[in-house]
Amino acid sequence: MKSAVPVVELKRAWQAVEAGEFRTGEPAKRLRPSSWTPAATTVAVVGASGRVGASLCAVALATAAEEASRVVECSPMNSTGLAAATTAELGVTATGWRRGTRDTVLIERTTSAFESVEDVPVPEASDCDLTVVDAGWDLNQILRSSSWLGTVVTTVPLMIVTVATIPGLRALDVALQMTSRPGDTWCAVLGPPLKKWPKQLRVAADQRVQAAIDAGRLSVIPNAAPLALSGLTTEPLPPHIVAAATPVFGHMVDHAKGNHHDHR
Repeated sequence: MKSAVPVVELKRAWQAVEAGEFRTGEPAKRLRPSSWTPAATTVAVVGASGRVGASLCAVALATAAEEASRVVECSPMNSTGLAAATTAELGVTATGWRRGTRDTVLIERTTSAFESVEDVPVPEASDCDLTVVDAGWDLNQILRSSSWLGTVVTTVPLMIVTVATIPGLRALDVALQMTSRPGDTWCAVLGPPLKKWPKQLRVAADQRVQAAIDAGRLSVIPNAAPLALSGLTTEPLPPHIVAAATPVFGHMVDHAKGNHHDHR
């Protein structure tokens, strides 16, 4: 009589299937996609640190678009900020992307608790004209990886998101130093308008952050108390958040398309 398989072994087996690991008489191999060539105009959003509102900004950019757009959230499923953001679920694709819609925006998020950036599957093709990649990982991990996500974050127009605190601006300064792409990088700071920043906060704006301010590449996204409490839900974004994201969206997409018209 065969003994029952422990539940923990069944869980490990299922995790291996989800991760692309199979036993075929050879050591298990993990399928690690390393390249992706997006067909649509693509921009990327990354947080200077964790839980600063990067997913909110990604959705705001896609919402501000006047064309069919999608948000591709690359974080592990246990770190998603978009689980409650869709108004309709469309199911899971063959490569493990859970698709849903939010008004006119297509949202895709992962379905596995990945251990590394290299495990994130390549986005599938879509009919959208614009793709906003919500990176969802620590920037240092992304830049040190050899994944398709690392390539995207270092090549397409980039938005770095932080919050209007002294630690937040320090993290932004470090992120700007790490990416070192002032010509096609924009900053979004969630908080009060610049003119209302306290002196201590303005002093915390080091050289790179101040350069972004002087170049018009730093925008403030106003706080919204309900979002701070509940995160993104099916409710529409407050109009003032979409309005704040719209000019940034225009600059980033123009840059992505090779069109450098000044929207200011």
